[in-house]
Amino acid sequence: MSEDLRVTKTRQNIQMTFIRLLEQCRFQDITIKQLIQECQINRSTFYRNYEDKYDLIQKIADELLVQFQKAINPGFIALNGKKENYISYFSPILHFFEQKKAILKMMARQTLPVNIFDEMHMIYSHALFEELCENYHIHPNSEKKAVYFSQIIASNILTAVKWWQLESSQTSEKEILEMIVLTVTKGILPSLYEQFW
Repeated sequence: MSEDLRVTKTRQNIQMTFIRLLEQCRFQDITIKQLIQECQINRSTFYRNYEDKYDLIQKIADELLVQFQKAINPGFIALNGKKENYISYFSPILHFFEQKKAILKMMARQTLPVNIFDEMHMIYSHALFEELCENYHIHPNSEKKAVYFSQIIASNILTAVKWWQLESSQTSEKEILEMIVLTVTKGILPSLYEQFW
């Protein structure tokens, strides 16, 4: 087995064990001693991979954010058509949240040094802002409005998805997708078009 594969497997073991501990304990209460005992590794192995538990949770969040960034597609902001055209832009986000449901629920319920949902909002808002500037040729005087709309749209979509995952898991993926498309196409985008077209 190559050293890279061993390192990867060790990190996966540490991360999965840490996540399992977070499902049972508060972040503040987890110790490195407890973690290494659960992982069945020695202290030096842990510190070769992570500085401390804060670095560990940040690295877990960073990996999730990279995957989230791959799932978003802000191109819908330039559409002005049938609601069916929007579905492909939101399905990957829902799929990401469905795949990562357990860890995202745990991270939402814990008091952690990183707020993954705030980070997602920032990433999505920025991507939407860039898309707006590219498609609407935003004048520098209108940039603050573009930032506002980018943040509102990202917030709307992510609030709907977070509600679905945390509060209404009985709602089907199809239903939440339709709710997002309806809210975006009938509520926010018409206001956006009015401002920038």
